[in-house]
Amino acid sequence: EAQPKKEAQPKKEAKPDAKKDAGKDDKAEPSPEQVRKDKLKKVIKEGGKRGVEIEGAADMGGLQFFCCSVDTPEGDVEFLIESMKAMNAKSDPTEEERRGGSGHIGKMIFSAGTEQLAVAAYVPEEKQDKLSCEEWITKTLGSQGGEVLSKGKELSTGIVKANPDKGVFPLKI
Repeated sequence: EAQPKKEAQPKKEAKPDAKKDAGKDDKAEPSPEQVRKDKLKKVIKEGGKRGVEIEGAADMGGLQFFCCSVDTPEGDVEFLIESMKAMNAKSDPTEEERRGGSGHIGKMIFSAGTEQLAVAAYVPEEKQDKLSCEEWITKTLGSQGGEVLSKGKELSTGIVKANPDKGVFPLKI
């Protein structure tokens, strides 16, 4: 004969899962250095890709000077310089994903942040007889009420500060 069923015991309270708690602690905020390092990686990647685009446009039609914007630096002049370096890096045609390659083209790049518009101008040595890098950035920033931060024959930088009272917004310049 079948035995009668035992009465159901109340369930024991679940123990907190140690694995779940440990996972929360591992996802702590990254350090400012790590955030900056990660952003630099993105800046270099974007700059390298933009360099390939500029090189391609120049190969098609005799382009000597080019102006464009980059998003990732978000108005940070240091990151904008790194982006310019990535654009000008020697390109390896054997790589699966090419980067850079536009070092022979003069360019001015812009990056808008909330506080300022960062600007960097680059004129390769072989084009310096046609265009002065210092004069190019001075005239450009002068037309927008900007400030030149550094002048050089090959690379010059500057900024245009945001001024909401006067209607100056980096994204609209």
